[in-house]
This record gives sequence, structure tokens and C-alpha cells, in this order.
Amino acid sequence: MDNRQLSSKTVELLSRLREMTSHLVAMVDKYDVAWDPTLTDPHRLHNSYTRNLISCYVSKFVDLSLALLSAVETSNYLVYALCGRALLETTATLRYYVVHRYAKLLDKGELTTDDLRQLIQIDDQHLRGSRFDWESFMSQDYSKMVADSQRKLANKGRKGPPPNSAKEAVPPVRIGECIDKWALDTPAIRIAYDLFCDLVHPNIGSNFLVASVSGNSLHFKKRTGVLVGQQIFEQSLPLLMSVTHKPFGDYLIRLMASIWSEDELS
Repeated sequence: MDNRQLSSKTVELLSRLREMTSHLVAMVDKYDVAWDPTLTDPHRLHNSYTRNLISCYVSKFVDLSLALLSAVETSNYLVYALCGRALLETTATLRYYVVHRYAKLLDKGELTTDDLRQLIQIDDQHLRGSRFDWESFMSQDYSKMVADSQRKLANKGRKGPPPNSAKEAVPPVRIGECIDKWALDTPAIRIAYDLFCDLVHPNIGSNFLVASVSGNSLHFKKRTGVLVGQQIFEQSLPLLMSVTHKPFGDYLIRLMASIWSEDELS
């Protein structure tokens, strides 16, 4: 840290973040289960989806938290903001599925065959949801990707799918919907998300993160004076942690609780 010393409150929050992250690192090893979509029993298939989702969520949360801590150590507040927004979106998506998708089914208790089919569809969207053509990308079929992109542009604004379009992947939930649903119960999430979006978009928010103040002058580079990004970081960190780290753990536990035990499967 090459600017003024961090406040004692910020130091305490960073210490707590490191501790939380170390707990998550230990947790992810328990859920290192190979993905197996071939299971025919819907209960076991749901368990497979859920264990992989837990591993995925925790792995991403750990990587983002470690990157955030590293960014703060080097006064790279733009990277801090990028990681912060990703943590918000990850937590919001987890909450949306747990509260608004799984609970409606699992709270019934006994599930019908149709309920189980719907549950697996939710699991599949939760794990594989995407609008990107990963099949063409991984096979390096870039000409198809270019043709699809041109076709989408030509048909933008028209109703229905573009003609001759390839079969679309499982569509993901919109992050905007996840944030909006959460904000109805926790208004602070809307403040946090709007802030971190502004901090990563190419506008005054992200410009501040590479700015410094010397005397009465503002400079858009980091080595001229006091870093503006440090003040923004210290002011935003308590809000970020309040709507990500504790809620993330709470909703992760609720996702874990949807796993059927071996006694229930026998």
C-alpha cells in the first residue's frame, strides 16, 4: 500500500475477508465431485448438479476474493471494483435460484414426476445457462460465429428468433432480474450494484479509480498525489461485504440443504 494508511475498520474488514476466504478454500475440497449428467435417477442427478454448483460457486467466490485482496495490496482499485461487481452478481444469482426457483418446488415436500423434471431443468439452467455459442468457440468455428452475429444484427428488433439461427444454448437468468428481486427485500443491494457498475463502466466512476489529488488539483493518474480510489475503496468495502460475504454463506447453506441424503435415496 503506497498511499495513506488504511483505517482500523478497513484493516479489520480485510482481515475478516481473508479468514472467510480461507474457510471457503477448505470447503471446496469437500465438493470436488466430477460432473456426471448421465445419471437417470432425478434425485441423484439433482445431487450431482448441486454438488457441482456448490463447488463452482465457492471456487469463483474464492478466486474473486483473493483477486480483490491482491488488488488492494497494490492499490489497484479498478480491479477491486471489477471483483466487487462480480461478487455482487455471483451472490445475487445464487440468491435468485435459492429463493425464487428452488424454494417453490422443494417447499412442497413430496415431489411429483413433473416436479422432478422441472427441478432438473432449473439445475441445468443454473449450471449451464449461457447465451454464448461455446460449441462453436471451442471448435474454433469462428466463421459460424461471425455469420450468427451478422444475422442477429440484421434481425435486431424483429420478433422471434432470426431465420436459420443455430439452436440456442440454455438461456441464463438475467442478472438485472436477480438484482431487482433482491432489492425488493434489501434496498442496499441496489445501491451497491449501481455503485460498482459505475466504478467499472468507462465513465467518471472508473476514472476516479485511477485519479489522484495534489493540493487543489485533480489528476487522472495514480502517482501525482492522494489516491481518490483509496477513499472510494474504504467507503465502499463495508457495503460490499455486507451484501456479499454473509449472504453468500447463508444462501450456499440453503443450496446444500437441497441435497438428498443417502438414507432418503435408498
